Amino acid sequence: MSDSAVEARRRPRQARSKATVDAILEAATRILEAGETFTTNHVAERAGVSVGTLYQYFPDKAAIVQTLAARERARQRMAIREGLDGEEPDRAAIRAMLTAFDGREGARRAILAQILRTPTVPGMGDQIDLGVAPFIKAGERPVHAFVLSRAIMGVVRAAVMENSPLLGTQDLEDALVRLVRGYRDASPKRSK
Repeated sequence: MSDSAVEARRRPRQARSKATVDAILEAATRILEAGETFTTNHVAERAGVSVGTLYQYFPDKAAIVQTLAARERARQRMAIREGLDGEEPDRAAIRAMLTAFDGREGARRAILAQILRTPTVPGMGDQIDLGVAPFIKAGERPVHAFVLSRAIMGVVRAAVMENSPLLGTQDLEDALVRLVRGYRDASPKRSK
């Protein structure tokens, strides 16, 4: 995917423009959630805007999906940061990852599938590592963040893509919290 497909064309500055972009993104989410055909024409129609208006902000449907994913990652980072001050920061971070898209599993599955079809999404690895940073002890080697982040994301990805009945359960949350704590507690410190 080219960088132009990842980036929105124009950033909304005024309230009306922001409302238009929000309407486009909400329409896209609803279409993905319902499993309907995902085209820019369909998104524009559902959002109540012209295709030309949609193209002012997004060069293609991949850019819409990437924007939805970026917004969700930002929401997750905020939830993780807020949870760091609580009694169980590990659990708060895991919960933020498991409750992405506010339970809209169809949309989450479609967005994840689109991202997985993209060979590389610029910065995605860094975003994943940032998401797991709260679980890693200060001074640990970078390999620990890499391994733990991919272990967590592998479980979440499988649960979403397989439409697992475990998704959204306390059992899955508890298992991932045990994974994080067990790995963190067993990891050796950075060697000097």
